[in-house]
Amino acid sequence: LLDKIKMIAPAHGQIWTDPMKIIEAYNDWATGKCKDKATIIYDTMHYSTRTMAHALAEGLMAEDIDVSMYFIHEDERSEMVKDILESKALLLGTPTMFNGPYPSIGDLMYYLTGLSFQRTGVKRRAVTFGSKGWSGKAVDQLAETLEQNGFQVMEKFEVDYVPTEDQLNECFAIGQRLAKEIKDSW
Repeated sequence: LLDKIKMIAPAHGQIWTDPMKIIEAYNDWATGKCKDKATIIYDTMHYSTRTMAHALAEGLMAEDIDVSMYFIHEDERSEMVKDILESKALLLGTPTMFNGPYPSIGDLMYYLTGLSFQRTGVKRRAVTFGSKGWSGKAVDQLAETLEQNGFQVMEKFEVDYVPTEDQLNECFAIGQRLAKEIKDSW
């Protein structure tokens, strides 16, 4: 039956003239099939969270994990979500603002909730990270939301203001530990 499908033309979005490409992708996404890959998405107020994101990525890449990284203000949500669906791990970074995550992260969390990751029965790994000034909580709030949506939060790491060299080394080590989890999963 599938070989008879020549095109997929939805009411919105692009027309697929190679229908098996999208059918296979949706099948993988729906069943939770993932690659040894991590997706890092972050927002940053004064570049501290961005610096942490890069150190985490370096730790993952040092252990031969494929990494996709997104700055939430410059990249497309649909590309972020595609990479999350293909990844065994999500690393989500935010500064704290008003005792919670930076507002731009909110729409991504809403999007992830709608995708019902918990229904696949596959526990993707997650790490939350970020910087804070006078008060934290953003990293913990993101972790809680991710856990409610089927992710297994492996680590939460928050720093005061600008990360020190020791803290960036810890980010690198978190990336390495997560890489081992990714390789050992599924």
